[in-house]
Formats: sequence, structure tokens, C-alpha cells
Amino acid sequence: MTYSIKQKLYAEFMLKKIGMTNNSDIAIYLEHLENLYGKMVSFPSQKSYSGIYWKYSVSACIELIKQEIDLKQSINSIEFCLPKSTFSATDLSNYEYCPASFVINNSFKIEKPSGVEFTEIGKEFHNKLLATRTTWYEKKNIDFSSIDLDVKKVRDSRLIFAGHQEDDKKFNNENWVGIPDYIFQDLENNYFVVEEKFHYKKDPEDIYVYDEYTAEEAEKEQKAWSNYKAYFFSNHIVQIVSYIKNIKEYSLKYGYLLYWYYDIKNDEPYIHKVLAKRINLNEQTEELYSNTVNGIKQLGTNTETLFQIDKLNMKKCAGCVVNKYCGHKTKRFEMLTFPYNLNFLNLFYAKFPDELKKSNM
Repeated sequence: MTYSIKQKLYAEFMLKKIGMTNNSDIAIYLEHLENLYGKMVSFPSQKSYSGIYWKYSVSACIELIKQEIDLKQSINSIEFCLPKSTFSATDLSNYEYCPASFVINNSFKIEKPSGVEFTEIGKEFHNKLLATRTTWYEKKNIDFSSIDLDVKKVRDSRLIFAGHQEDDKKFNNENWVGIPDYIFQDLENNYFVVEEKFHYKKDPEDIYVYDEYTAEEAEKEQKAWSNYKAYFFSNHIVQIVSYIKNIKEYSLKYGYLLYWYYDIKNDEPYIHKVLAKRINLNEQTEELYSNTVNGIKQLGTNTETLFQIDKLNMKKCAGCVVNKYCGHKTKRFEMLTFPYNLNFLNLFYAKFPDELKKSNM
């Protein structure tokens, strides 16, 4: 990690104040925050010929944790939202991602989400309708395929619906609601749904910019990335399955999950890789969907459930948009209530590091 000694001590102190106690969890959490929010920043400098000096910074990671402390010091200012009569495809995805994330999203008015910049970049890419300019194909006996970014129209398929052009169009089925990214019609007149996700990933082709690798290491990273086969997350899969099962206006036969990987150069995001997975209704996906729906129903009926601490993933916690509102990432709570109990947001005592006291600075 590239946190300075003092930054690391301060970040660890704040996470312990939030309630984390496991040093391994803290290390993983900080490392993934860096992967998401660490970046090159510029500032004026007479040392540089151009008058601009570039330096790698993790200040945004520190600031994110500070914002969580500030929020939890004023938890009475957090507003509860009204209970909903319907649950969306996104709600199902949130529950599968983490039940605590689902509950928080459906308990509070989220006014301070994390990763706002990533959300905005995703919206920007969504509006470009990238999937409508992609060549589709499926390799024999392989359930996913790399897709070249030769901007061509969807091969042999006709665009039926684009959710980003029809934001007011929602599909409903009893207490379910959803807006897919796309619906296409293939040559056999079968309808299929497409959901796209955007992931920030440093482009190995531009890896020299970060001065973190030797030429040999950079070449190794580039080769590994060219052969990378994505792990497609179950919460995204359940979202697509919910479209296939609940959209009645079209008889959807299957779906595609697209992962677009992007980097940022000169403040402009650009795509450098895309991977896809075909989603079919089968025993595995049906079970995934059923477990998710039943979990939400039971939580709504019982208003509480056991929280599986052993399944917590600190990388997911660091990347969660509502992590500032969460107390369950501390592994201190074995029960989850719906709505989310504000007592989960209490802060804890943590000893301020002697190395950071003014007399030692």
C-alpha cells in the first residue's frame, strides 16, 4: 500500500473508532479503498517544466473514512424513508450483494453515498448506449466471451428497448418493478435482455503512468489482463434473472451481462475491455432468484434476521455505496433488523496513536 506511515495510523485509528477490530480486515479494507480511490493528482510546482507536478495520493480514502465518522457522530440527522409496496430488480441485486446493504438502502434517505464519481461515470457511459454498437457472438461450449470494441451494430439483433432513453418506462409484475438496460430481438425472433455494469480498472497499456511497475512487471500485468476471464457477480445475475421472469410484455428467453472496464486519462473515462456472460434460466439461476426473493419476504415479515458475519467480504464493504451508513462491516452484530437500527451506527473508543500526537509530529 502507498499510505504514508501517518496516513495508515490515522486510517486504522478511525476504522477502529467505527468498530473494526480485526487487523486483517482493516488492512484489506484500506487496500481496496486505495484500489478504488487512490489516484494521481496534480498541483502547481516550480520543480516541473510545465509548472504542474503529479503525485500519487490516497487522500480521498482518508476523507471517505472521515466522512463516515462525521455521519455517525450525528446519526439523529439521518432520515428514514417510507416503506415500499414494491421491490425493484435493483433491490434484489442489493440483497444478494449484501442483506445489510439492501436494508440500509430501504431504510434511510441516502444523502451521502460513496463512490459518487463512479456512479456518474456509469451514467455517462449508459447514455452512450454502448451495447447497441457491439458485435455479439457466443463461443462454442463457453458461457462467456471477450467482445472486441469494434463499434458495430449488434449482429443480427434488433434493439427493442433502451432503458436510458425511456427512464419513465417501468415494467411491473405484482410487487416487482424493473427497468432493464436493453431488450433485443435476435434472428429467431427471441427476445433477450442486456444489463451492463461499469468497473474501474487501471489500463495495463497505460500502466507506466503510475510508476508502480518495472517494465517487466508492466508486461506481465498486460499479458495477464489480456487473458483475464471475469468473475460475474451473483447479485448482477439475479438482477437479470428477475427481468427474464417478471417482464411480461416480452417473452424473454435469455439475457446477457456485460462488464465494461474503464480507466481515466486526462480526466476523461474510456473503455479498454469488455466481457460478457450469457444468462439462462436453469436450476442454478432459479435457485439463486428464489433464495433472494424468499430472503426479502422473510425479512419483511419478521423484521429481523441472522446476519452471516462469516460471509463478509471487506473488498465488497469498501466498494459498497452505503458503507458510511453500515455498522455490520465491523463484525460486531449477528442480527440484522429491518428497518436498520440506528444503534448499529454507534462509534467506539479507540486509542489515538501516540505517533500522531503533536508532541511527536
